Amino acid sequence: QRILHQHYKPSHKQIIPRYIKQIMPVIIITGHPRIGKTRTAQLIAERAANMPDSPYNTITIVNEESAMPSKTKHDAYCNSHAEKSTRAALKSAFERALCGRNGNATNLVILDSLNYIKGYRYELHCIARAHRQQ
Repeated sequence: QRILHQHYKPSHKQIIPRYIKQIMPVIIITGHPRIGKTRTAQLIAERAANMPDSPYNTITIVNEESAMPSKTKHDAYCNSHAEKSTRAALKSAFERALCGRNGNATNLVILDSLNYIKGYRYELHCIARAHRQQ
């Protein structure tokens, strides 16, 4: 007998307002390909921008297309060397977006990528924490 598991997927209305009410500079979205990370990032950005008295001056979504516009997602992850350079480009674009043009602490940066490596996510956390302390 085979048991099928139903995954609980809270609606976007349930998860988004809880996160964007606080002033936080970074949201890192992680997950497998084609599960809706990009759509979720767009919804979060849209709702954060449309909030009355929004605490954010700028909202930036960092993804493969914005970090490496000359490559497709397939080219960015076709082998381990390309994936390593993609992660490096994402990290530098993330840091540039976090600092912003004027170094304002009210920038919201949403990183929309696979982000499946725990050590890589920790590096991003350290970058965000260092930016917060400046």
